[in-house]
Amino acid sequence: MEQSFARRGALVAIVFAFALGSAASAGDARVSVTSIPDDVWSYMQGRSWHGERSCPQRSELALLRIPYHDFDGRTQIGPMIVARKVASKVAAIFQEIYDSGEFRIYRIALVDDYGGDDDRSIAANNTSGFNCRTTEGGGVSQHAFGLAVDINPVQNPYVAHGVTEPEAGKAYDAPAKRHAGMIGVIVKGDVVYKAFAKRGWGWGGEWARSKDYQHFSASGH
Repeated sequence: MEQSFARRGALVAIVFAFALGSAASAGDARVSVTSIPDDVWSYMQGRSWHGERSCPQRSELALLRIPYHDFDGRTQIGPMIVARKVASKVAAIFQEIYDSGEFRIYRIALVDDYGGDDDRSIAANNTSGFNCRTTEGGGVSQHAFGLAVDINPVQNPYVAHGVTEPEAGKAYDAPAKRHAGMIGVIVKGDVVYKAFAKRGWGWGGEWARSKDYQHFSASGH
């Protein structure tokens, strides 16, 4: 169903509020951490946050505004929501990645821009955090707690049982296809891996039975 004009207007307001898709000035190039503003909280309802589920409360979440180098090398600012208890660590991780100048991120946007639909978000190569959802197997995702981050899902796809998601990630779904220096690709030992690892976060690219190259989490799951 098409969004109402009011809801479309709300989306436009969010986009302008976070200055998505526009270059940031040097003075903006620091990760900021704030509480969830009223307009963002309203926007999350029925998308990434659901009253009928055991989602974290608003006070348990934080909004980050993250500077990153896009695929053209320009500095952008994107929003991400994570658990408040890990917000300072995630902020430090992305600041380290940005300051290194060694890694590019295609897009950082709230998963709410995709209706809270993870498939749509990863197909758009969106880097995101909190989404109160289950896993494909019916378990509770670490994203539901705000304790996981997915980065460049196309260049870092999920691979399990012979299936690659998103489909565009097939060009990057095996070790032989993944090399240091490829734009947006995460490999063990690079700046992204090290920034997360030094703060105790695990990488899905090291899982034994499947590979989730985009996925980092506080628990390692």
